Amino acid sequence: MHCRYFLFSFAPVNKIIVIAMRQKLTYVLLWVLSAVGLSYAQELTITGVVKDSDGTPLPSASVVVKGTSHGVATDLDGKYSIKVPNNKTVLVFSSLGAKTVERTVGANKVINVTLQDEAQQLEGVVVTGYQEFDRSKFTGNAQTLKADNIKMDGVVDVGRMIEGRAAGVNVQNISGTFGTSPKITIRGGSSIFGDTKPLWVVDGAVQEEVVPLTFEQLASGDASTLVSSAISGINANDIESIEILKDASALSLYGARALNGAVIITTKSGKKNVKTQINYQLEESVRMIPNYNQYDIMNSQETMDVYQELERKGYFSLSSHTQARYGGAYNIMYRAIDTFNPATGTFLLENTDAARVAFLRKYEYANTDWFKTLFRPSLTQNHTVSLSGGGENATVYGSVGFFVDPGWTIADRVHRVTGNLKTTYTLSPSVKIGVLTQGSIRTQKAPGTYSRAANAVTGSYERDFDINPFSYALNTTRALRPYGDDGKYEFYRYNYAPMNILHELANNYMDLNVLEYKIQGDLEVKLAKGLKYNFLGSVRHVKSSNEHSMREDSNVAGAYRANQTTVVTKANPFLFTDPADPDALPQVALPNGGIYKRTENNLQSYYFRNALEYKRLFKDVHDLKVFLGQEYRHTDRDNSFFNGYGYQFARGGTAFTDYRIIQKAIQENTPYFGKSYTKERGIAFFLQGTYTYDNRYVFAGTLNYEGSNQLGRSRSARWLPTWNASARWNASNEKFLEDNNTISNLAFRLSYGLIAGLGAASNALAIFENSIANRYNSADRESMITIKSLQNSELTWEKVYETNVGIELGLFKNRINLSLDLYQKNSKDLIDLVRTSGIGGEITKLANNATMVTKGIELALDTKNVKTDDFSWNTGINFAYFNQEITSLLYKPNVFNLVREVGGNVVGGARNTLYSYDFRGLNNKGLPVFNLRNGSTDYADIDFQNRQDILSYLKKEGAVEPNLTAGLSNTFKYKNWEFSFLITASAGNKIRKADQYTVDYNDLSVFPKEMKNRWVRTGDEKITNIPSIPSKFTLNEVGEDTLRRVYNAYNHSTARVVDGSFIRMKSMSLSYTFAKDVLDALHVNNLTLRLQATNPFLIYAHKDLNGQDPEFFRTGGVAYPVSAQYTFTINLGI
Repeated sequence: MHCRYFLFSFAPVNKIIVIAMRQKLTYVLLWVLSAVGLSYAQELTITGVVKDSDGTPLPSASVVVKGTSHGVATDLDGKYSIKVPNNKTVLVFSSLGAKTVERTVGANKVINVTLQDEAQQLEGVVVTGYQEFDRSKFTGNAQTLKADNIKMDGVVDVGRMIEGRAAGVNVQNISGTFGTSPKITIRGGSSIFGDTKPLWVVDGAVQEEVVPLTFEQLASGDASTLVSSAISGINANDIESIEILKDASALSLYGARALNGAVIITTKSGKKNVKTQINYQLEESVRMIPNYNQYDIMNSQETMDVYQELERKGYFSLSSHTQARYGGAYNIMYRAIDTFNPATGTFLLENTDAARVAFLRKYEYANTDWFKTLFRPSLTQNHTVSLSGGGENATVYGSVGFFVDPGWTIADRVHRVTGNLKTTYTLSPSVKIGVLTQGSIRTQKAPGTYSRAANAVTGSYERDFDINPFSYALNTTRALRPYGDDGKYEFYRYNYAPMNILHELANNYMDLNVLEYKIQGDLEVKLAKGLKYNFLGSVRHVKSSNEHSMREDSNVAGAYRANQTTVVTKANPFLFTDPADPDALPQVALPNGGIYKRTENNLQSYYFRNALEYKRLFKDVHDLKVFLGQEYRHTDRDNSFFNGYGYQFARGGTAFTDYRIIQKAIQENTPYFGKSYTKERGIAFFLQGTYTYDNRYVFAGTLNYEGSNQLGRSRSARWLPTWNASARWNASNEKFLEDNNTISNLAFRLSYGLIAGLGAASNALAIFENSIANRYNSADRESMITIKSLQNSELTWEKVYETNVGIELGLFKNRINLSLDLYQKNSKDLIDLVRTSGIGGEITKLANNATMVTKGIELALDTKNVKTDDFSWNTGINFAYFNQEITSLLYKPNVFNLVREVGGNVVGGARNTLYSYDFRGLNNKGLPVFNLRNGSTDYADIDFQNRQDILSYLKKEGAVEPNLTAGLSNTFKYKNWEFSFLITASAGNKIRKADQYTVDYNDLSVFPKEMKNRWVRTGDEKITNIPSIPSKFTLNEVGEDTLRRVYNAYNHSTARVVDGSFIRMKSMSLSYTFAKDVLDALHVNNLTLRLQATNPFLIYAHKDLNGQDPEFFRTGGVAYPVSAQYTFTINLGI
């Protein structure tokens, strides 16, 4: 009963409890739903447009909820849309170069904002590769170039983008071939014999060259120049900006590697809270074929007239010319006279005057256009597909590029594929990481070439088997034909063997393959308020191989087998002379197959950096920034080569090597294989501090302590402390200029510091090389070890003490901006080449003896001339001038070192100053006369190897590098149209005209039109300075070797030097961007069409250049001039 009662009594209580719990849960649920509903009700969507002070929509402006990382970026029309939690939210609007604006949401659903220019932030930030600086707190001289403003469509070499854009930066296009580096100098360079190229830094990591080359090597046209550019694997469409650091303050953190300035490249990144956008760009370019109207070259009729004079003077006799090393129309004629046809019982050509005249007439009127034969207006294509975007905690930018160039000539071809992926991840409010991967694959075909060699005895450069199409077109007679009367290749004679340029280019070529990849990571950790740690690590690998194939039917292989007659056999240098039997005739050492040469150049580099950055603002006026760090650099380069003889290309690559070809190579001390490597190691510690008071007074200092294994083993030589002290006064922030309506920005900069570089230093230990001793009898030859380079125990850094004074001025709300800098660089401890007696193993030794002073001025002016709703006009002007003087130097050059096209170095002149023989006219035989030592005119005193007292009779011409450069750019915008152009100029340099005069004329020779005015008879010396064609009698009378030096002295005389000043229309561009209504109809984000002309014409160049490009050295090999190019571009964003 009790139990029943209990059960009966519990049931109502349980029900009451359950009902009460349900009510509570209902109240809780209603409260949660109300809170959520209230939250949703309070979250607002704010839209609007952000414009600049001129009313132009600002794309990529930042709109962020204050106190959070939540934000968006404006689109191309300046529009934005952002969700905010409530009406008390504060939005922060910002953009580079503008004052930040904060707005409270309140009851507004649309917030339109106009951002005013801020003088101190007009140029935004300066990127040094280590850190970013607000320009108003930057004490150095740096120039920022936005890629959108400087990129030239169709120009894939990044290094050429900066030409004419920055004051004090000189870009000489000494070769336009893909992969070759232009010669770039900043403020005239600071080393005499060392490298003068600037340091390349890409996304914070130093980008090393695979093959470091000197100016002379860059100008040589050798195959190694194809891998001379450190940045040939970068897609120009991936670049966001380029920063050029010029003075010691800007370069202070690079310390002992910043001797020649630095170029900082920043690639594109994704943006946070921006929807993913895919962009496609197509650049299609066509290059113009050169034509003979541009050059001072005789046509075939005029050339044949000269040949007839040569014939009259004994040059083309049948007996000698049929066995000559080189032969054109006359050689072809003599072969026909000597060739018997058994079918007809007659010779191919009757040996009569009438028959000979008739035969030569077809060559007289051939007028072959070698440019049209060897060049083609092929279409190059550059495709880039990129993806960019980001969310709340991650950003991404990726691209794939494909560049294809079918070849400006029939001997060339380039394919390049690039890939780039750059991501950032915000793991927490305190930790951010970034990962960058870049890579490229290049395949390139080029004409086969041997390296150029200097002959200091005769005063000339020599290159065997040069088949460069441009060089060939300028240096081969037009009285020659590519095809004969039967429509087949017509062969003439070159190096004793049959030669046809079309046939040779198909059988003598180089295949270059370059693989490059880079992996880079960075980490940022905020350790405390104002304190953060940064890590950057980079690994880069480049592997290049060059395969030079000279097939069985090539002229090269034919030369090694040419032994038609005893005369040819004895004269042919490509045959093998047995030292054990010197009286025997030379023998063919390459009876089968051709020649296969393979060269590999590889680079492996590692770069690691750890840094702490402290940044704090005290009491709103004391701004302190301290940067402390350490970095390690590890670079390995290796080179290997192999020369294979007897490689049978037509038989599956089977090798048939005659031992005598190896013996010939050994006799000539020409290694047929080899391997070398260099290992560079560097470590640096640095400390930089910047203090700013009230954004008016800035004081900065840097200490850098760096060591390298490339220098002497002693601590004092290997390690170097560099430093810098600098200051800045932002005068426009002073109260007395606060309300000035004219001066918007006024700042003064002053810096003094020490920077340094390695110069020509290469080894801290002695380097030995094994070789074969040169003995008359082969049995006596033995292996030996020679000293290639002595130990540089005390060799130390090249140093530059630089002073820079600068002013920055902005007028009329920064519509006019002027930057002016004056500087002086005192170069000390420059590496000198000291000639010794040879005791100790080397005749020439390296020592830190030389000094040099460079003083200069730089000016940059940017103006906004007109700005309306529909039309704008902006102008950019830059100008730079420097004066350079070598003040001490122990090196004693010989004559050839000073008169060659790249000049030489002596006290009192600039680096690479050109000298000449002092030409005084012609004698009564039409031969050149020179003012030689002590007033002598004796030809015996022409000695290209002489080093004694040579400045007493050589004439100083001037530097070969310009010391005055300028650029003028204008951009006009009218509604959706944009037109821009860039004009570049340089002056202050001299150019050696191409060698044209010799005693070794043959019927392949080409002549300048000035040869029409050559000396012909006695008395002509009074009316012309063009020397005569010496007769065989004169050659015998004076001596052939003597006259060869005389004519080379004329080629290197004052008569053959012209002023190198020029003004060039560098680029012209016309583009149209489709309006938003059209884009919406097409469902795309942007669409732009553009036409661009690059290097269309020279506005001014010296008339005596006669068509020669003032920047290009006609050296042959793989070098081509920069050509006129026309590009059509489509840029599409979806």
